[in-house]
Amino acid sequence: MTVAIAAALAALLVLIIIGLANTLPWFYKPKTSYKIPDPARVRWPDALPLESFKGNDRLLFCVHGFPSTPSDFRKVEKSSNDRGWDLYAPLLPGCGTAWQDILDTSWEQYLAFLSDRWRELSPRYRHVCVVGASLGGSLALALAEELAEASVEGQEIGRGNSPDALATIGSPAVLNALLRHGIVRSPLIYMARFMGAFVPSIGAGYPDPERVGEDGDGDWKGYLGAYPRQTYTLQLGLRAMERRLPLLRCPVLISHARGDRIVPFANAGILASGLSSARVERYNAEMSGFSHARHNLLLYDSQRELVWARILGFFEGIVSPSRPGLD
Repeated sequence: MTVAIAAALAALLVLIIIGLANTLPWFYKPKTSYKIPDPARVRWPDALPLESFKGNDRLLFCVHGFPSTPSDFRKVEKSSNDRGWDLYAPLLPGCGTAWQDILDTSWEQYLAFLSDRWRELSPRYRHVCVVGASLGGSLALALAEELAEASVEGQEIGRGNSPDALATIGSPAVLNALLRHGIVRSPLIYMARFMGAFVPSIGAGYPDPERVGEDGDGDWKGYLGAYPRQTYTLQLGLRAMERRLPLLRCPVLISHARGDRIVPFANAGILASGLSSARVERYNAEMSGFSHARHNLLLYDSQRELVWARILGFFEGIVSPSRPGLD
């Protein structure tokens, strides 16, 4: 009996160590250098960076999800311009070209890439608001945290060190957080680091170009499959982002669909409760009549105009009207 108990305890200890090694940054060396995707290799024209610069003095800085592309924002470009906004959506490293390109990327690279784009663009505008879809919203929050922290430390990163306001769409606060929040997106995430050493991808590929889809979701452009090593870095990045949410003071709108099959709806509440912003609003989409993922609301014909109007209305209640032609 004693031997059996000792063996059971030893097995439990091994499992705990494995779990911690797959969820904590033990011996992890983050890499922030990145490669900008080669436009000549971008697989879909709609996946190219969206640079809708019309001479307005207000910018929508938009961040797509993982592993998606700026095509997420193509259908709201005109309505944004018509209301006096320029719109910029960069293509994240490793995305939109060949799925193998994403295997050498990480959360830290995505964030470094966005920070560099912010430094380049934000000084040109009187107002900048940030929108992120899916993981893009989590990265947008992390970028805003980085800017807020730099402001506290007296550094200067772009204009005013902070966006005027921020909006997320179906964005995760966590992937797996059983003890903290009772959320387990997938048990395999607790093994992602070890899996990534042997299985770089699972089911990687591209959407069927003939797929019609439902409610407009057939237009999605990105990579299919799971990427364990990248998932491990996302788990680390999200944990850091969640801890730093109290740094944010800018107004935030959190949009999420009930029944989201990619990012559990409970994430919206985690984000809202973690923020210290004086103004935090929620847009909860009801999509019970659809069988699709109910995830990125910009994809869906039934939701796109509703959520985008809510986002622009939220921003326009905070920043002053556009004055085209201002330097």
